[in-house]
Amino acid sequence: MSFLSQHADCTAEGDFVVQLTYPILARFRYRSWEAGFGCERWDQGRWHDEDGDFGLPLLDAAQFLSIDDPLARFVQGIPAAVREQVAGYEYNQSLLLRWLARNRHARDLFDHSPQLCWLLICYGHEQQLPHAEIAALFTSPRVQILQAVTGINSKASVKALARVQLNKGTGQEYHVLRHFLLRRECLQPLIHWSQIPIQALWACRKYPLLLNGRSLKNYEFSASWSTAQLQRVMEGEYRYWRDALNVARLLDISDAQIALERCTHFTDVKILHDRWTDKVNQRSYLVSDGGTLFPTPPLAGNADIFPILSMEDLREEGRLMRHCVASYDRDVIAGKCYLYRMLRPERATIEVRTRKGKPELAQIALAYNQKPMATTRTAVQSWITTHHEQTPLPSNNALSA
Repeated sequence: MSFLSQHADCTAEGDFVVQLTYPILARFRYRSWEAGFGCERWDQGRWHDEDGDFGLPLLDAAQFLSIDDPLARFVQGIPAAVREQVAGYEYNQSLLLRWLARNRHARDLFDHSPQLCWLLICYGHEQQLPHAEIAALFTSPRVQILQAVTGINSKASVKALARVQLNKGTGQEYHVLRHFLLRRECLQPLIHWSQIPIQALWACRKYPLLLNGRSLKNYEFSASWSTAQLQRVMEGEYRYWRDALNVARLLDISDAQIALERCTHFTDVKILHDRWTDKVNQRSYLVSDGGTLFPTPPLAGNADIFPILSMEDLREEGRLMRHCVASYDRDVIAGKCYLYRMLRPERATIEVRTRKGKPELAQIALAYNQKPMATTRTAVQSWITTHHEQTPLPSNNALSA
């Protein structure tokens, strides 16, 4: 946002005027709060109203500027209570401010049901609804507003929406929220939550098996997590859940999903996973040679790494290493992944998957799913890289054929 400060001014009337030179040549302004906070574009010698939103989170940008900066002076003209309320909504922020400045029914709805007000404004902008239609909806009962935005007529959903805790109010959060409101069967398990973090909705959307679990309800999400951090954390929790279901299949446990849903925390899911894994690994199997052979792996072994070639060998690997690698049997049979036994520099189990025809490391697990040393990971990567370097590229004749 620094480029705004370099090409901007706050006029005596309290308007914020910006002159852009890159990536396009343009001039626009935001009117003052008293003038309705409209967006306007300079063209052919006069100002023209803009129906949309320039997409600038003005309140966020002003936080990092000195009080003498034009944008900071302009933002100071917005009532402090409004600034505090709207600061948590990054997506369509200036559009939200415009409605609050001009429409008392929008202000009333935002005071009592801010998420619903934000949803209506974003949806109206997305669908290019006439302003008169949006203004009429602001005067309607909340359940009718929700029905207009999602097609769902549900007082329970309106109440649940009020308990949703946004992180930054981004466009991604808006779409995650609408996804759940559009699918009542997804929102239903969350109706009775006292608070519904937007990160929990994201996790349920990506990993629907977690939707009914107590462990997700009790999870402490961090507002500082980026989407990438949230995905890494939840992928780790989900992996134990998924692997536990695979292990339960080997044990013929029919109500495994219910048992996992009753776990209070994800640590309890891991305990259940390990308990079931131990039961599988207590069974006696032969090593290496067996009657159920796997597809030929894409990488040959070396002096320290050996491919696991049979069902019996896979189960014995799980028994020896005290982890759930035996539950990967279906993926190995289907050629989705390949497993290897590593002896040095650490005793480990390696999973390899192919991407665009090339083998890639998926994971390395020591006994009891402990993480490997950096030297172990380096040795595995070197083994895979050596394979890539030794694999000849197809000739031009082969490509043309």
